[in-house]
Amino acid sequence: MPQPSISNHFALTALQEGVSLTGSLRVAGALSQNYNVVTHNAIPDWKNTPSARPTIYPVVRKGASYIPNSAFSARHWYYNEVEILFDANGRSTNYLDGAGDPLFQSTTITVELAGVNYVLPALNVISNLASDSNLDLDTIAFRGSTELVAGSTVAFEASVDVKISQMTTQGYLGQVTPESAIISQPGQNIQLTAALYGEDGAAINASLFWVKWFNAATNTEISSIRNNKTVTVYENADDGTPSVVDNLVLRCDFFSDSGYTNRIATAFASVDDTQDPEFLYISFNNGASDYSGQVSPGETVTVNAWVATMDDPTAINAGYTTFVLTLYDGQQEVIPSSASGYPSVTVTDHKAAFQVPYDFIAAHGYKISGFIAAT
Repeated sequence: MPQPSISNHFALTALQEGVSLTGSLRVAGALSQNYNVVTHNAIPDWKNTPSARPTIYPVVRKGASYIPNSAFSARHWYYNEVEILFDANGRSTNYLDGAGDPLFQSTTITVELAGVNYVLPALNVISNLASDSNLDLDTIAFRGSTELVAGSTVAFEASVDVKISQMTTQGYLGQVTPESAIISQPGQNIQLTAALYGEDGAAINASLFWVKWFNAATNTEISSIRNNKTVTVYENADDGTPSVVDNLVLRCDFFSDSGYTNRIATAFASVDDTQDPEFLYISFNNGASDYSGQVSPGETVTVNAWVATMDDPTAINAGYTTFVLTLYDGQQEVIPSSASGYPSVTVTDHKAAFQVPYDFIAAHGYKISGFIAAT
């Protein structure tokens, strides 16, 4: 029988006096866009194709309880560290596209969590962020506050990357939707769909491209679902199909040939199982708030990871003794463990620890993504 495994990526964890406030930003749709500098087309076209627009929303828990929109005493959205200002209709006033139309819409979204519908704050991207002058990574952040314990208001912050890039010489953009999803009750399943866009912005027929799916935390292919354009992630499965304990990040590689020799695009999607009693916590510099992903020159971030229960981060599960780290660079390529300065993981008292210096991040595209798997 296989050993139990649990994984997570570098995600937000807020700890205070033994009570946990945890959460992250979720994306309904896919938060990536390419730009063709010859035709000046954004792909996909979020302005003129409402069905392709992504929606970002925070899922926040106090212990195992979810926090609804009404429980936030403050709600602020930020684009590249500058607060987005909205008019009375919820449309952005300080962020407009070239035609003077708003880029963002402040709204709410109803999400089912643990069998209950929650109304959550949300941000719709209603115009194109990619342009001739914007061809690099952007960041959208949510900052709010809620009452953690009686009489004590605690700030919460989370951010998510908007993956913007110039259309590659291959001329393709791959996406997996939803880009992030939640399993919140036993037996629940999540469907992920892979889509490929050409340089003209049109979706390519699924019969004209091929895909491989990988567990991003371990960089291993899930061969049972090779070339499946729609994949079901199960809350619990033991037949080789994707299943999730705490968190699962899937990587989808797109190919132009059935021999899988010409990779033309890559996309990621994450599924969190929030009803599992186990949770793989990740903290940065032993801080009590989330980590923004920004490290200044000369700085080194210390990462700790451990398995505990969902509602008590101090209830460490001593059964997990092995922690494996997988890193991806700014181009979403796996960084080999033989790379110079690759972090070394140590385990003390059932907690993993490793250090990532600024220079290592800069050497790999100024942006790295990390995944930790514990067994």
